[in-house]
Amino acid sequence: MPATRTRNKLADLGAVAAGLAHEIRNPLNSLYINGQLLEELLSELPEEGVPQKGDLLSLARANLKVTQRLNDTLSGFLRFARPPAMELALVDLNRIVSETLRFLETELAYRGITLKTKLHPTPLPVLADEKLLKQALLNLLLNAQEAVEKEEKVIRVTTGVRAGRPFVRIRDNGRGISPSDRRNIFRLFFTTRKNGSGLGLPIVRQIVRQHGGAVYVRSREGQGTTMTVALLFEEQFRAMFPGRLPLALPEGGRQ
Repeated sequence: MPATRTRNKLADLGAVAAGLAHEIRNPLNSLYINGQLLEELLSELPEEGVPQKGDLLSLARANLKVTQRLNDTLSGFLRFARPPAMELALVDLNRIVSETLRFLETELAYRGITLKTKLHPTPLPVLADEKLLKQALLNLLLNAQEAVEKEEKVIRVTTGVRAGRPFVRIRDNGRGISPSDRRNIFRLFFTTRKNGSGLGLPIVRQIVRQHGGAVYVRSREGQGTTMTVALLFEEQFRAMFPGRLPLALPEGGRQ
């Protein structure tokens, strides 16, 4: 069938692209290591004997930053092209959100961003890969952090239950997303940020879909953006994916 052939072609293209990315990464790592050595050598040169030392150091450090950025982009692409197998466990969504926020608290405070959190009053048991789910939430929070630019910067994070499913909602009062950009935000490598990779939101959607969930976007230019991640309760996940059992003991010892 045409759809099957298309999927096979996309799978083959993904495999080729992933292989190419691996081949690029090896010399890129060598470039980074050599760049570090060059920076160290330049740092040890005497100021009086090398008047261009400052300029040379600036160039070396700029090259290191570019190389690191390329390496980060490759890592993100490889993660997208070859998503890791999930290690499922029964976890409380409230705890996952709280720990992710705790990781960012200092950075948000430094940027003058007020974080307002409202968690569901009871645990929200979901079968999830904790590391992947935290990565998805972190990507969304970093996007919100970059978007807020008003005098009063606010990010609101809420967990709850809607239509019988647990959710996490991240709302910012930032610049918002134009209707034309909104259609493309989950497209690979699409970005409106100067130093963006265009990988953050595609990876978020990929991770959420692996968990049987969905990502919803509401945004108005100049008023902010709301990203909602709807997941599945444990029983819903088991019904949708029978046979995919958790690889770790569930929280609280429940089998």
